[in-house]
Amino acid sequence: MSVCWSTYSHYKCTRPLQAVAVLLTITSSSLAGAGSDPPKPPPSARGSAVALAQSDLNVRAPSAGQLKDEITLEAALTAALENNPELLAVRQELTVAHGHLSKARYWNPFNPQIGVGAGRRRFEQGGGDIQPEAELAIEVEIAGQRGKRIEEAEQGLARAQAEVDDFERLLCARVKEAFYKSLYLRRRLELFKKTSELNSRLREATTVRFRSGEVAKLDENLAVIRDGRSRRDAFQADRDYKTSLLELERLLGREPLGRLEPQGGLPIEPVAFDPTALVAVALERRPDLRARRAEIRRVEAEQRLTRRSIVPNVTLGAFYEEEVGADGERDRIVGGRIMFPLPVFDRKQAELSVLGGRHAQAEYDRRAAALAVRGEVGDAYRAYDAAVNVLSLYETEALSRVGENFRFIETAYREGKIDLLKLVVVQNDLVDAEFSYIESLWDYWRAAVALESAVARPLSQLRETSKTN
Repeated sequence: MSVCWSTYSHYKCTRPLQAVAVLLTITSSSLAGAGSDPPKPPPSARGSAVALAQSDLNVRAPSAGQLKDEITLEAALTAALENNPELLAVRQELTVAHGHLSKARYWNPFNPQIGVGAGRRRFEQGGGDIQPEAELAIEVEIAGQRGKRIEEAEQGLARAQAEVDDFERLLCARVKEAFYKSLYLRRRLELFKKTSELNSRLREATTVRFRSGEVAKLDENLAVIRDGRSRRDAFQADRDYKTSLLELERLLGREPLGRLEPQGGLPIEPVAFDPTALVAVALERRPDLRARRAEIRRVEAEQRLTRRSIVPNVTLGAFYEEEVGADGERDRIVGGRIMFPLPVFDRKQAELSVLGGRHAQAEYDRRAAALAVRGEVGDAYRAYDAAVNVLSLYETEALSRVGENFRFIETAYREGKIDLLKLVVVQNDLVDAEFSYIESLWDYWRAAVALESAVARPLSQLRETSKTN
């Protein structure tokens, strides 16, 4: 025979080894005294089992000296956009893109060259003299490459900006989800604590009734088991809540110490949206699609630049030479020259072929991203619509009476109007109802955040658009 009472039906019955030992001890004593009021067990055995359950399953309350930093959702988003190290690293791509644009705006990408030299000239009559020479040359673009280079760099900057915007979009979604998750886990923790406190009082009441002979030993043992189980559930809920705070602090670029205290609630403002309109908004506003469109334009600008580069650059030069004759007279020569390569072999065929492949690749990438956006918006909308429908099943007035019903069943049990088994059934139903509602709130806000991220627009603006339509 095994006894496994669960506070609510969503969790499996798992225990540490010490808790299992306590359960076996209590269950064995229950079997020995089932059906009648047995004599009390030795105080040492019973006290050690209860002490072990309390020590292992007790919920540790946070120390009073631990400081909490209250933070709202707006403040959390601002902190993440300012301090998240991953975002700061991605923003450096803007610095790189600005550097490429600055270089593209040079009036001439080539520096002038200066050369000097000297040679010794020998005369037929014998003897010789030094003949110096100097030259200044510069390569010049003549096919308008500078404008095309600037255009290519500007599109590269637009792509980098869109990629930064997309990372910010995803980061804001992660911060919102982590923030709402912390609020959800805090409400979940409050529910478990309330259940634990109730089971603790019921355990005391059961002990009193057992000593007075009103209930059997089995009822007292079950009360002890439920008390220990609810304490463990509250301990795990407290751990989950603190872990969510650490994740939120990491996203905000803070040292994860668990000192944040999210402020706010989980309000519900459901709105009916048009899925077709949501897809249209997403295709227009999504920064990842803007980045892919900018990449296509950048490759096209690079193609035009490469075609202009087929026209060879001209090298302009000026030189100065001195020649000394056999009679000792020195002739000074000043002149200029122009040089340009002949595009016989290299006419940028390979570069244009590579760019053609990159252009096709960028276009296919944009199409794939557009299809992914359509699917993401559709999934987010269906999840949001389902969450709204689930929440509509809950009646606010009925949920507000859950706490009152907790007090009713406790009073009824203390007065002997209901037995422990009936109390357990009613309590499980009440806890399950409140827990399901909290879960539904979490599902709603998780779906709302996903919808905002998929459409790249705040839910408040989507709500205003739906009202005007």
